[in-house]
Amino acid sequence: MQEKLRITKDNFKNQAGFSVIMLTISLAFYLFFACFDGVVICADSPGYLEMNLTREPVYPLFLAFFRFLSGGASDGYLIAAVLFQSILAAVAAWSLAAFFAREFHLSKAVSLLVLGIPMAVSLLCRFAAKRGSMYSNSILTEGLTVSGYLLFFRFFLAYVYQSKKRDLLVCALLSFLMISTRKQMTVTLILLIVGILYVSFIKKKGKKGILIAFVCSFAILFCSMCLDVGYNYVLRGKAVRHSGDTRFLTTMAFYTAEREDGQYIEDEDVRKLFLQIYDICDEGGYLKDYAKEGWMNRVAHFGDHYDHIQIDTMWRLITDYAARNGGDAVDVNKYTDFIMNRINAAVLPHNIAKVAATFFDNFLSGMVTTVAQRKSILVGYTIFIYLLYIFLLFYHLRQGKNDHLCLLALLTLLSVFCNVGLVSLVIFCQTRYTIYNMALFYISLLLMLDELVCEYFQLQ
Repeated sequence: MQEKLRITKDNFKNQAGFSVIMLTISLAFYLFFACFDGVVICADSPGYLEMNLTREPVYPLFLAFFRFLSGGASDGYLIAAVLFQSILAAVAAWSLAAFFAREFHLSKAVSLLVLGIPMAVSLLCRFAAKRGSMYSNSILTEGLTVSGYLLFFRFFLAYVYQSKKRDLLVCALLSFLMISTRKQMTVTLILLIVGILYVSFIKKKGKKGILIAFVCSFAILFCSMCLDVGYNYVLRGKAVRHSGDTRFLTTMAFYTAEREDGQYIEDEDVRKLFLQIYDICDEGGYLKDYAKEGWMNRVAHFGDHYDHIQIDTMWRLITDYAARNGGDAVDVNKYTDFIMNRINAAVLPHNIAKVAATFFDNFLSGMVTTVAQRKSILVGYTIFIYLLYIFLLFYHLRQGKNDHLCLLALLTLLSVFCNVGLVSLVIFCQTRYTIYNMALFYISLLLMLDELVCEYFQLQ
């Protein structure tokens, strides 16, 4: 008995020591690039730095917190923010790897590979995508949400595996924070609802599960709304939510519209504004009708001209028009939202077929950019890697030996579908919006392959 206890203690010390080594490697990697590349200001960064009304509250508050600590005397607070983001990225990668190492009893070599996958994804962003930086040292919401998503998924899996209330509370908190950082992270709420219903189904407590899912969803969305309204009340003196969420749909409305669709807009001033914007987009060749034949051409055309429609034309003209009606920044943004909602309601229903076709093109593009770049040479690789993933998933489901591994693979695939579907509805699927599941996909693939190899050698 004493011998067994000694072995158990030795194993624990070895595992703890190896975990510390993994954390050290992760911290060294991300902090190196934080120091090497420094703070990277991107096109969207000013909106967060200026606490623009169109931005969700958490990231501007995050930056404001470091600005407050530094006294706002210089831009040095951005270095502190980037260091925090880099440490968060390191902890997220380590936490996920350590969780899988314990859950699946991974060898040290495989554990290091799991740890290396999020790092490899970061390097792809830094070098292959030619961004010149990683998200962890960019002043973008992705600096928090990419790492936050890995942490969410780690605790989400822990909840699904073990049904502990503590893990559910952590997931709910992370979901609330990320939705309040970036609306795309509504995907975490979708996954959380699925997880709650699954756990309730396993425990044969369906009604209780539905109630928990409803209460959890309501609490997350209500708290997100309260934070949004409270933030704007303190900052601007008006209890309003952030604006501009519908501009993505309005961009889709213009992209798929015909000039004749203006007749469906009852408000004469809004109709004139719609036609003014449409004519500029039409003259510039930004609209769907100008896309060349072929899926790659259609997707490239939409991505190339999305900002031309939204930022260069639509948003500028609508906000200028709204500003001429007077009022402060809040009033202008509210009127801007009103105009875009009127256009959406009048135009989108008459172009459902075009919208659906664009959504389908975007969805396929998102499936590609989740695992690779959208290049002709990599499309074949994408098909192969998904077929391999699905084959391994069906193999392990049929074997029925490792339910937790199958759940990981299924939930990862569900996460990919939900995220790509959500993004495809309103915007084009560049890697920035689909990067969240790349590491999870390849980790799941690696663990399924590892399980297969272990089974093979056990049979020999």
